[in-house]
Amino acid sequence: MFHSAMLRVLAVLFSTALFFGFVAAAAAAGMWVSPGSGDYDTTYTAYASGFIPGEHVDTWVNKPYQWRVGQGEYVADANGKIEFEFRPDVTWGTGGFFASARGLKSGREYTASFSIGGGGFPLAPCACRGVLLGNPGGAAVNYNAQGYGSSEIVVVYMTDPAAQIHRLPNAQADPWGNLAFPVYLSQESLYGPYLFTARGLTTGRESYNTLTFWGGIFNHRSSNPISFATPAFTVQGGGFTPKENVAVRLTYPNNTTKLLTTLQAGDDGAIHYTWIVIPGSPFGIYAVSATGAISGNTANARYHWDGVVTPNP
Repeated sequence: MFHSAMLRVLAVLFSTALFFGFVAAAAAAGMWVSPGSGDYDTTYTAYASGFIPGEHVDTWVNKPYQWRVGQGEYVADANGKIEFEFRPDVTWGTGGFFASARGLKSGREYTASFSIGGGGFPLAPCACRGVLLGNPGGAAVNYNAQGYGSSEIVVVYMTDPAAQIHRLPNAQADPWGNLAFPVYLSQESLYGPYLFTARGLTTGRESYNTLTFWGGIFNHRSSNPISFATPAFTVQGGGFTPKENVAVRLTYPNNTTKLLTTLQAGDDGAIHYTWIVIPGSPFGIYAVSATGAISGNTANARYHWDGVVTPNP
């Protein structure tokens, strides 16, 4: 009788210990980054716990809706914890970021936020030998490529006729993965071919354009020029008060309305605004309207979207 009672007591104690052990483990699960904010001179350390001891954990850092940079694979210790360090690259820009870790066996995923301030170098223009963006020599041309991630940040390099490599300001693909930015060379630039290379920070997609410069710029070769137009809605009009604020709104097929931006009318009272259709937008009729804050003047445009943008009277 005494022996049975002791067994019951031990069973209860063992169950209680297991329960509190699980509670403690659950309470310890999570992730954080230290320090919570810094700049490009800062080394951040990410801590995560709650994984299965010994399991492999994938890690990454991302800027929301822009890109993701893998930070390697780590093995959780006997307590189910990992930690890793990273130092931001100048191409990351500033603002809010997230560090994440996901157990490859358990599937447990944790995320922690941190921020990069303006104490380091700005995203664009980069602190590099920039030969572009001077006074145009001849007619400017566009660098064109496709196949990048939606709104992906793209690093750009230029090899000049003397075989010197220059880092240029970052570019950004549009929501459809198309990349286009103007190229200028000053009249002081060397004559000869210039090779431009653009690599996506998320996808690793790399494209190139070779241009020749003989007092004017000539497009010589493109690796993968844009083969389809980025779908967009445009609203334009006149009659606004010069320099007044104009609110631009988009009405969706379900009649919900969103403020896209507030812009300023020109000296002539005219406005022109283009909104790129976001991939996955529902099909139907869209309306873009622009209303002046002082004049009350309104410009409207309607479009039908079914994978192709068609003006709708």
